[in-house]
Amino acid sequence: MSAVEVDRAALLALLPEASVGIVQSIEPIRAGLSGAGVYAIAATGGAFVLRVQARQLDESYFAQQLRVLRRASDAGIAPPIVHVDEAARAVVSLRIVGRPLGAALADPAERPAALGSVIDGLRTLHGLDASGVAPRDPLPQLRREWQACLARQGLPSWLPTLEPTLAELSSVLASDPRRSVSHNDVNPGNFLWDGARAWLVDWEFAGLGHPYYDLASLALFLRLDDEVALALVARHDGAPLDAAARDTFRALRRLVGLLTGFTFFGLVDDLRVRPAESLADAPSLGDCYAAMRAGTFDLQSQLGRASMGLALLASAVR
Repeated sequence: MSAVEVDRAALLALLPEASVGIVQSIEPIRAGLSGAGVYAIAATGGAFVLRVQARQLDESYFAQQLRVLRRASDAGIAPPIVHVDEAARAVVSLRIVGRPLGAALADPAERPAALGSVIDGLRTLHGLDASGVAPRDPLPQLRREWQACLARQGLPSWLPTLEPTLAELSSVLASDPRRSVSHNDVNPGNFLWDGARAWLVDWEFAGLGHPYYDLASLALFLRLDDEVALALVARHDGAPLDAAARDTFRALRRLVGLLTGFTFFGLVDDLRVRPAESLADAPSLGDCYAAMRAGTFDLQSQLGRASMGLALLASAVR
């Protein structure tokens, strides 16, 4: 029996006929960096997505993910849940028929509606019941990721020491204690646009956080200029932003760039695979996206991950 057949047999056990019908095909979906197994399911009951959490993640992560995911699904933010196998850490959801958010945002006719739906969805998410949801503080994670890179060869010399930055970010967040249910991994790849609504997927890192963290992530990955980004934050809040709110958003956007940049570096065996001796040598996010569209950039490769890490870190330093 082949490995594929063994995998299929194991996956079929997570797809009860009473929930999905008779399974016709199981196709792996190339997913993100969390290590989860993600599969497109075609069955007599419809089209579904099966997501199985990576075993190396703590079991409490799945419990929190599921708690938030159920509330988000009930609120129409995440795709409807069809079946859950808690012991296997597996969730079956309806598969959304549509196209990636990035494609919708590139279409002038769809961009306003798609971006508006994203912001409205995040506002709904941040208003969900927070009971039983544990905090996910990004600052300790940033410190861990940074310290893990300090002694590595190839670490760019233009990266400043983070102690002053961490102190500044801690002060900003301490002065604005708002916390809400947050996704904590908002990027265009985690949204699906069905032509009428943007659906948010991949909830492994969900937890309590500052609501601007999700908005800052979105603004960073979409490369929104300051004026546009702050206008979206004001739409989210339903009110004009004061100076303190603007400072908080900008600080969190910088935090997202640093944290995601060092996280990508942690996935690279040798940082010298993509040298950047000066800040000017680092690629921009626009460079990375253009290479993706041209088919010359693979985020699953060591070079791709190092390049993305450099681009994100440069965005936080420039």
